[in-house]
Amino acid sequence: MKPGRESAVSPVVGVMLMLVVTIIIAAVVSAFAGGLSSDQSKTPQVSLKASTVIEGIQDTDKTDWAPTYPVNFTAKNGFLFEHTGGDAFALSDIYIQLQSGDAKYDIDTFDVIPTGNCLPDEIKSYIREIGSSDGFITPGDKFMLYADNCRIDDVPLYGYDNAAQISWKPEGTAGGKAAYMNTKLQYKIIDKTSSRVISSGEVVLV
Repeated sequence: MKPGRESAVSPVVGVMLMLVVTIIIAAVVSAFAGGLSSDQSKTPQVSLKASTVIEGIQDTDKTDWAPTYPVNFTAKNGFLFEHTGGDAFALSDIYIQLQSGDAKYDIDTFDVIPTGNCLPDEIKSYIREIGSSDGFITPGDKFMLYADNCRIDDVPLYGYDNAAQISWKPEGTAGGKAAYMNTKLQYKIIDKTSSRVISSGEVVLV
């Protein structure tokens, strides 16, 4: 009777298998971490200077809580941003969040400006580059966040004494955002891809 053969993995082969498995796990972890690092590096790092631009605020009926404009009145009111340093970015890749107190409101490049607004006909987008039409912002470039409407509230009973404001309410959206003159408004420029803030600050409407 022939003795039976016992098969077994030698310690050397076992060590080799463990090394292979370890190398594979390390490669997967490295690739995953590299992917995260790559995503983070795509977020632009920029410095922006913000200021208020008020061409005009008119309202022929200051008691109706709605904008009522004189014939042919237009105004390019809003916020002017100047790229003072850092990475370039496309306006189509960002949105701007406005905040006063706990109330926040987001304005996107592709939001539709409502009819009956106070902007000139050539303004077709809330966020628009100044002096160029390529929509790509590099150091030295400027862009505007336009307000679609403005009004003056003169209702002393409720504490409003010729209080002028500018406002945003894209077509088809609920609510909106209004900001009265001589008040502070916080802003954040947010990268759509990473949802990270690339610039933030506050402006006083004057």
